[in-house]
Amino acid sequence: MISIIIPLYNEQDNVIHYPLELFAIIDKIGKTTGEQIEYLFVDDGSRDDTIRKIRDVTAGRTDVRILLHEKNKGMGSAIRTGLAASSGDLVVTLDADLTFRPVDVEKLIAKYRETDADCISGSPYLKRGLMEEVTPFRLFMSNSVNFLYRLLLGGGITCVSPVFRLYKRSALDTIEITSCNFEINAEIISKLIINGRKVAEVPVPLLKRKYGESKINIKKEIRNNILLLYRIFMTKYLRRTWTS
Repeated sequence: MISIIIPLYNEQDNVIHYPLELFAIIDKIGKTTGEQIEYLFVDDGSRDDTIRKIRDVTAGRTDVRILLHEKNKGMGSAIRTGLAASSGDLVVTLDADLTFRPVDVEKLIAKYRETDADCISGSPYLKRGLMEEVTPFRLFMSNSVNFLYRLLLGGGITCVSPVFRLYKRSALDTIEITSCNFEINAEIISKLIINGRKVAEVPVPLLKRKYGESKINIKKEIRNNILLLYRIFMTKYLRRTWTS
């Protein structure tokens, strides 16, 4: 079984499109690949109408679980809640705004079956033209930060922080995951690499959000990336505990 975990925070404008832009696509991938699918939506204290609308669009589906945080705790906390409640031997984490396309989940599955890697990560850096909708400034910042990540981690990984990935449950069970915010994605892949686990990448496009407002704060993102680089250095080279 594959558990699809999607953290939600004020995504009322996105979830109404899930019947066509998420379920129809992932359900078809499940049939094509022969994989049973379960969906776990973790509402992280949304203050809009996200909860009611996700309940509406998932009504009658027996493969969906909706989990609630009373207060906003961060993406990391939402993913950790989803992981704790999931049943799959494989786990896929996906952005609520679908800026990484659900159709590319099939690429993650195919690469996993080809390599038997512990983590398959989607990366828009593997080929040219996969980030055409990203603003030039954010693209420059992402390229610079990911270059530094590659220097620290090695292993040829081009993309450290995005959420779009497939994990083996057995590999996740070997690491302690502590992050509460967006850094959870970097924490997981860093700890897997540092512990000698096999990580592979597949090229996937990163799109611009179509619905709702972006939650990206440039100043906060720069600060968080600096903290991430520090934590990776301390964990890998000084064998310190990853502290969030």
